[in-house]
Amino acid sequence: MAGTRTTFLRGHELVNVAGESHYQDALRQITGGQEGSIRQDTTAHLIAEPENPYDPNAVRVEIEGKKVGYLPRTVAGDYGPLLEPITARRRVAACEALVAGDSSAEASSLGVFLRLPPAGGDGEAFSRARR
Repeated sequence: MAGTRTTFLRGHELVNVAGESHYQDALRQITGGQEGSIRQDTTAHLIAEPENPYDPNAVRVEIEGKKVGYLPRTVAGDYGPLLEPITARRRVAACEALVAGDSSAEASSLGVFLRLPPAGGDGEAFSRARR
């Protein structure tokens, strides 16, 4: 998201991105087409999709401008209150991410894991992100 201002969310909650099986080609590109066991630290961007026809609380996850999945439905709604003020300031939320799994020329099973502040926590992590 070149040129877009970001607000970096810091936290220790590990959240496994949903739907990444549909974005294996993008994940292979992000990891440079490496084969074998992969563990690559990176940064992910979180984009609320209130117009999503399947879930108005949907939060898209992108790495290097490529969609790699969504926050799981069970937690996406909990992160809306954190993303709303960031989006209102025309910024994009970012967080630490890990792409991990196995990849080969024939197939891959890469997953994405995010480090986020606790959803609905004590508010301290949320207030840090709003600054």
